[in-house]
Amino acid sequence: MEKDIIFEPLEFRNLTLKNRIFRSNISGRFDNYDGSGNQARINWEEKFARGGVGAIVSSFTPVQIRGRILPNYATIDRDDRIPFWRKVGEKVHEYDCKFLMQLSHSGRQRDVGGVENLYNKGLSSTSETESFHGLECQAMTRKEIKEMIQAFADGARRAREAGLDGVELHSANGYLITQFLSSGINDRKDEYGGSLENRARFLLEIIQAIRKEVGNDFHLQAKISAVEYNDAVIPWDKPGNTLEDSIQICKWVEEAGADALHVPNPLD
Repeated sequence: MEKDIIFEPLEFRNLTLKNRIFRSNISGRFDNYDGSGNQARINWEEKFARGGVGAIVSSFTPVQIRGRILPNYATIDRDDRIPFWRKVGEKVHEYDCKFLMQLSHSGRQRDVGGVENLYNKGLSSTSETESFHGLECQAMTRKEIKEMIQAFADGARRAREAGLDGVELHSANGYLITQFLSSGINDRKDEYGGSLENRARFLLEIIQAIRKEVGNDFHLQAKISAVEYNDAVIPWDKPGNTLEDSIQICKWVEEAGADALHVPNPLD
C-alpha cells in the first residue's frame, strides 16, 4: 500500500501535502458559547494529524457570529480569535499536517439559533423561510452583501495571520453562499439574482476580495455541490443547480483565483 498514489505528495499552486488524505470538515461543537475556542478542539484536531492525514479542513467556522449554524463553534469573526487558531495550527503542524480553515456563514439555514439571533432574522439571498428549520430570514441589502464579502475576506486574513495553511469557502450544502448560487433558493431581481452569472457574483466577489486581502500566494479552495438540491433535506422543495450549472460555476471560481475545488457527495 505504501506505493499507492494516495500516499504520494500532492502539490497545489501554493501548498504541498505529504499525502493525499484529507480529513474533511465535520461537525465540531467543542468550543465555548461565545465563539471562543478551547482545548477540546485542539485535542480533536491533533488526533487526526497524529494519525497521518496530509491535511485537515476545519469544521464550519463562522465569519460572523450571526452566521453560526449552532452555538459552540469557534468563530473567526474578530481579531482576538487569531491566537486560538494559531495554537490549533501549531499543534497540527507538529505532525507535518496542513490545516485549512473553512470560512462559513449559515445564512437562513441555522440548526439552532443562538441568543444573538433571538431578534435577528437570518441573512440570505431571499426572504423565503427555509422549510426544514423554519427560522425566519431576510434578503440582504446591497450594503449587507458588501459587508459580508468583506467579512469573508477578513476571515481569510485572520487565518493567514494565525499561520494556517489556507482557507476553504463553504459554498455547498445549502448555506449562505449556496443560497446565492442556487436557482432553487435565490429569488433576487438585482445583479445578484436571476441568471447563473448573477447568482455566482457573490461567491466570485468573495474570492476576489480574499485575494485582495491575502495576496495570491495563500491557498484558497471552494466547496461546491455538483448537483445542488436546495438544502438536500426536503424532497418537495424546488431543486437547485444542475451539474452543468456547477461545472460553469467551478470554471468561474478557478478564473477568479481559487487553487482547488472540493466537490462533496450530495448529502455531505
